[in-house]
Amino acid sequence: MADGAYPASWYAATRDAAPERPPLAAQGEADVAVVGGGFAGLHTARLLALQGKRVVLAERRRIGWGASGRNGGFVGPGYAARSGVLIDKLGIDHTRRLYAQSRRGVEIVRETIQAIGRPDILMGAGKLSVSRTDQGPDFADRTRRLAEQLGASFEPWSVAEARAKLDTTRYYQAIHDPTSFHIHPLNFALALAADIERLGGVLHEGTDATGLEHKGDRWLLRSAHGSVTARHVVLAGSADLGRVQPRIANAVLPVATYVAVTEKLGPKLGEAIHWAGAISDTRRAGDYYRVVDGDRLLWGGRITTDTREPPRLREMMRGDILSVYPQLGDLRIAYAWPGTMGYAPHKMPQVGEIEPGLWVCSAFGGHGLAQTAAGADAVASGILGDASKWRLFAPFGTNWAGGPIGRIATQLAYWHLQASDWWDEKRQARNAETLRT
Repeated sequence: MADGAYPASWYAATRDAAPERPPLAAQGEADVAVVGGGFAGLHTARLLALQGKRVVLAERRRIGWGASGRNGGFVGPGYAARSGVLIDKLGIDHTRRLYAQSRRGVEIVRETIQAIGRPDILMGAGKLSVSRTDQGPDFADRTRRLAEQLGASFEPWSVAEARAKLDTTRYYQAIHDPTSFHIHPLNFALALAADIERLGGVLHEGTDATGLEHKGDRWLLRSAHGSVTARHVVLAGSADLGRVQPRIANAVLPVATYVAVTEKLGPKLGEAIHWAGAISDTRRAGDYYRVVDGDRLLWGGRITTDTREPPRLREMMRGDILSVYPQLGDLRIAYAWPGTMGYAPHKMPQVGEIEPGLWVCSAFGGHGLAQTAAGADAVASGILGDASKWRLFAPFGTNWAGGPIGRIATQLAYWHLQASDWWDEKRQARNAETLRT
């Protein structure tokens, strides 16, 4: 089904039919009001509705319209901040509990797909994180040691094992995570919305939250034509929350990445990629991709704070694919689109209670889909009286991201990371050439 309700993408072209929900146009009451109809808001609303809470959710456009309906579709544990960085900052015990919460997010997504009876949303199992430089003879030992520290299930693969699945000389060792999987994200968002309504929740689309006011032990959330009074409000948007909560909006940077889907490639795709799971490389600004629809390649990558769509996006993405798999030859891009996500400078989600009854569940850019469920689980548990989960995220805070200056600084940082990646690969190639001669 394809129409103008969602930005053009392969997901929009293959999405389920879904009703339009009316805007908020009256005064209402709820136990919990949720701002944002992406995965963070949808999971929060559903988890609370399962516990009998009256939930009202307000989305400014359509359910799953933003990054939740346009991303790579990867579901796996971990965070954008590297585990070693987290261990240095928080210690092993705290990092291990954070990692366990991300694994809980994976299970929430898996359990939800099963509970709503939509196995078709699940598109493949397993994930490979591949390196574009040789990680040395101690790679396997280091990987197993980190897995043991985190309580993780991932395992090291040798160069030969990785290249047996991915026919390219650009990759060396890999980390295999059998607990990860990939899905159709827009259809999952729409299915979550339908289940929230089945549980008694109320969803409003086309509703831009314009104000938030604390009144006694309750909050008043306003839109242009209506309002909701609730004991708890969950802010599950990102940099678009300015009028509702400038503090949170200013703590998140809007960052763009790009996704493309090829036309059907036939047998040559299966000859290049012998793997039905998700794949990403471990560069600081790397590629991520998977096979969809039998013989199409869905490919994502690049990071920029310039959220405008590049004029030659299809050619750019085609070049990225062929730089890794030149044997795919004259492939054509059928769909290409940008997605804008919210990133916090500390590279961790913003999760927790920022004032009594006011909660944030935001900044999931770069994390994957499981972390939205993990954050929602922490917030829902907090609203229900258990603060232990959301306090795991408390050390990261909601500090100002720097506004326009922050965007410039972040873009310079990304360029530096990309240059570092390029130099590492160049040095690897030069060392390999020296050994051959």
